[in-house]
Amino acid sequence: MVESKYKKHLTFWAFVMPCLILYLIFFITPFLQGIRISFTNWDGLTPKSPIVVSKTEFDQNILAKLTNENDRNYLKEIYKYEKKDDSYHRLALKQKDRKKVERIFRRAKWEPAGNRFVGFENYKKIFSGKTAKDFYPHHYTIKKYDASTKLPAKISKKEFESELLKKCSDEDKNVLLHAYKISGDKYKINQHYNETDVDNKIWKLPEVEGGTAAKPSAFIKELKTAISSGKEHEVSKIAEKYIKENNLSKNSILTINSWVKDYEKIYQVKKLMDSTWILKKFNMGVIGFTLFFAFFSVIGINLVAFGLALALDSGIKGQKWMRSAFFIPNVLSMVIVALIWSMLFVQLLPAVTGVEKWLSDSNKTPWLLVLVSIWQGAGYYMIIYLAGLQNIPGELIEAAKIDGASWGHRFKYITLPLLAPSFTISLFLSIANALKSFDLIYAMIGQSGYAYGTVPFVMDIYFDAYSQKQAGLATAKAMVLFLIIFAISGIQLAISKRKEIEQ
Repeated sequence: MVESKYKKHLTFWAFVMPCLILYLIFFITPFLQGIRISFTNWDGLTPKSPIVVSKTEFDQNILAKLTNENDRNYLKEIYKYEKKDDSYHRLALKQKDRKKVERIFRRAKWEPAGNRFVGFENYKKIFSGKTAKDFYPHHYTIKKYDASTKLPAKISKKEFESELLKKCSDEDKNVLLHAYKISGDKYKINQHYNETDVDNKIWKLPEVEGGTAAKPSAFIKELKTAISSGKEHEVSKIAEKYIKENNLSKNSILTINSWVKDYEKIYQVKKLMDSTWILKKFNMGVIGFTLFFAFFSVIGINLVAFGLALALDSGIKGQKWMRSAFFIPNVLSMVIVALIWSMLFVQLLPAVTGVEKWLSDSNKTPWLLVLVSIWQGAGYYMIIYLAGLQNIPGELIEAAKIDGASWGHRFKYITLPLLAPSFTISLFLSIANALKSFDLIYAMIGQSGYAYGTVPFVMDIYFDAYSQKQAGLATAKAMVLFLIIFAISGIQLAISKRKEIEQ
């Protein structure tokens, strides 16, 4: 019995139509809504029909610009004047009434300050470099010492030699080495350069301790300011004034003169460290880190997953429980994974290795995040590669062995070509997931990632929307990310499919 064409079409649409409707509701509609929001300056809170509008704004910029009396009357019914804050407050509305209010506002050519159409302004900010500087790769400097503070009592040997001595001339090196002496793995300040000890010379003057002289706090501060400014004549005037006012003895005058010479030496070291102890750093920014993370995690995950699949397909003992063990990290919640590895990096590794900084080191953090991502994701892709390996006909392998083909030749000419579909799907999924990475990095780093240059694209969108209250800009970035993923994934799929056909 031949089924009628009408019944075939009816059956087809009976299955397809619900899918199309759901696709329209849960993808197309939110996507179009996202495009609309990306052209606004929405702060994420202010609706198109705001709950509160000031009286001046409501009267002059809305009611006065409406030509239809019915529109004005309708708004007066919806918005009630509250004398206590001199504003109009909106009543609770159903969706239908809210849309009507929005239409009336559009006829008045009015939009709330926190939800206005700005055209391509958000996209211009993104592509012209006018968004936050942390969004793009950039160089920056860290000033590790400021001359307005006291000299550090201790400096690690590594920092002192690589960040200070290495940058100084021979003369400046002698100045620093006179102020600091090596002691174990640290350089400790010479007592004569300890500012507190030097200041105590004046605090211990007989006249000060006896109470006949004024407390020298302001006096010391004035002297330090004059020395720092290079005003030698001012130093003498300040000292003479204090000496006369407090009728100091000759020994006390000598002590003050000695203090001036000591502080001049201290300030020389301060000035030298202030101008020298500056580190130049490179921050990958959101774009740079996203590409870095995607590139290395995709390569790492697929290499590890493929290696594990080859090992488990070789028939080694215990391959069933090993397969489960390697897959378990993928089953775990990303938050749990982040907490486990954070504990290792913050508590265990510093105790075992003696290296204190792991996640807080901007040089290590990006690589550590890639490492955790590989550990967590490799098990999933291992299953894909393992399924591909086990679908290779055993007859082909046996025939190749009989013909005398080595393992390398069998791998190159049989295994790899037949695994092309597995490579295609694994690369597609790993690239898309890497570019969309959020939860693992958010749980491990959080907002401090901006300081280390380890904020991925999605996390930056999240902070823009919820921390910076720039939902319009965040949505525009989301649209850009969609296009990036679409383009990269599309190119990768096209190349991989072409390779499959060629093989």
